[in-house]
Amino acid sequence: MALLKTTITRRNAPGTDTQKFYPGIVSFSNIGNDQLVEYLATNSGINKPVAIAAVNALRALFTNYLLNGHTVQIPQLGTFSLSAITKPVALKKDAGPDCIKRVKIRYTPKSSIKNACKSVRFSAIPLVED
Repeated sequence: MALLKTTITRRNAPGTDTQKFYPGIVSFSNIGNDQLVEYLATNSGINKPVAIAAVNALRALFTNYLLNGHTVQIPQLGTFSLSAITKPVALKKDAGPDCIKRVKIRYTPKSSIKNACKSVRFSAIPLVED
């Protein structure tokens, strides 16, 4: 079972100027390319050059397929797709590509990952009083 650390942040409550306290999950590090390659090589039985090639191929796959309008589904992991943040317009004839403000990458995890998240426990990092 996973154990995640939490901390407290203060920010405005949505739609108000009232400050509230919110717990949040602490991220301790980013797993970079070297750590990803090392993990793949250690846990899959492939050597590092093959792991590097696999990571590079996966990166190219995402770039090529997502940016050409495809959805990428990886078994046991989930589905990746693109969506857009758009500005609304009053008339249908005005709703064109120029209404797209930016593109977002969406990730929908498989149910096994969602279910694993249900068993996560949390541990608070001790607070330092202001």
